[in-house]
Amino acid sequence: MKKSILSTVAAVLVVVTSGIAQQEIVVIKQGSRYKREKKEIRLNDNTSIVKFCPTQLLVGEINFSFEKQLSKQTSFEIGAGPTISNIALGEVGNHFINPSGGYAYQSSKLGMFIEAAYRYYPLDETEALNRFYLSPIMKFRMMNFGLNDASAQLPSTQGSDMRFNFAMNIGYQWWLSKSFALDLFCGLGIGYQEVSSFFPESVFVDQSWVTQWTDNSRSGARYVFNFGVKVGIGKK
Repeated sequence: MKKSILSTVAAVLVVVTSGIAQQEIVVIKQGSRYKREKKEIRLNDNTSIVKFCPTQLLVGEINFSFEKQLSKQTSFEIGAGPTISNIALGEVGNHFINPSGGYAYQSSKLGMFIEAAYRYYPLDETEALNRFYLSPIMKFRMMNFGLNDASAQLPSTQGSDMRFNFAMNIGYQWWLSKSFALDLFCGLGIGYQEVSSFFPESVFVDQSWVTQWTDNSRSGARYVFNFGVKVGIGKK
């Protein structure tokens, strides 16, 4: 009896052991449950903007510009318009000059400016024309003004203020609606200025006093500081 019981137990162990040995163990390595989702770039409704810069009226410019998207992160902007001397702040806006006792008063005249800029929008979540940007800019401006002798002894003449500037602007542009944009910017740079001006002066010539226009021109390098606000209308 004991031998038959032992034989039966041994047979069961052999069957169980062989079954376990024949089982294939499969280990499944699960990946990370939490994957970082890549944000999609928010596309613009517009690929170009026509802008006006009201703050440039302070320096005598009627400033219009056009910005066109070149790629997802770059654009090109060009601006042009007339200048009016006597509405400007600063040197050209002075109505009277008196360097040596002779009075002359300025009168307004038209000039012009042209500028070009490349813009880079570094943020990944949006396309160019939207949000923070860096922008090197080059600008040429010519302001003209009339010079008139207050004593009326001399015929009127003309002066000018020519500037060629390079600056690096930083700014932020955002869309307040589907087609209306606001662009805030500031920047620093260097430039060259050449002012052609005259003043009336009495000089002794051939044993008599003669009133004449005397050259008061100057030129040189200067620092440039830009700031302003542009409003724009977008289009495809």
